[in-house]
This record gives sequence, structure tokens and C-alpha cells, in this order.
Amino acid sequence: MSYPLLFLDSLANWRDVMIIAVGSLTFVVLAVILVAVVVLGLATRVLIRRANQLLNDEVSPLVGSAQETLDTVRGTASFVSESTVTPIIRVYGVVAGAKRAASVITGIGRSDSSE
Repeated sequence: MSYPLLFLDSLANWRDVMIIAVGSLTFVVLAVILVAVVVLGLATRVLIRRANQLLNDEVSPLVGSAQETLDTVRGTASFVSESTVTPIIRVYGVVAGAKRAASVITGIGRSDSSE
């Protein structure tokens, strides 16, 4: 009867077997890591492409719509300012001027602290 592990009778033979086993396992592990890196790279590429498509197809029109809304709001604010706020300020200025003129002419509301 022949024993296949009979040649492992010395420490040098064990060392040689371990070197071969570790080298083989290292090659297998590196091959698995390489495959994993390639798969992750391809998956990342696909995700980046989908993100770009999402930005181009869905987000860009939203940004355009938001820009149109902003332009409308600016126009509305300008219109309100010109048609409502500016006349109110002018009327208030005229009223304040008239009150001041009346107080100067009549002497009412004049303070005596200027003496």
C-alpha cells in the first residue's frame, strides 16, 4: 500500500507544500478581487449613466420650469411695485409734506426746545 502523504516526512517538504498552497490561494484570491473590481466598475458606469439620464430627462425640465416661474414672480413683483407701492409712497409723501406745511404755517406742533 502506498501512502500519498508519505513524502511529507520532513519539515522541508511541508514547507514546499505550504508555499505552493499559499501561492495557489493567493492567485485565486487575486483573481476573485479582480473580478469583483471589474464588476463594481461596470456597475458604477451603469449607475453614472442612469444618473445622467435622470438629470437630463427629469431634472433639467424642472429647472427650466423653475426659471420660468422665477421670471414670472420677478415680473409680478415689478408690476406690483410700480402700480401699487410707488403711488402709495407718493401719496404718503404728499400727505406728510402737507401736514408739515400746515404745522409750520399754524405753528402747531412746533417744539420750543430750539431756543
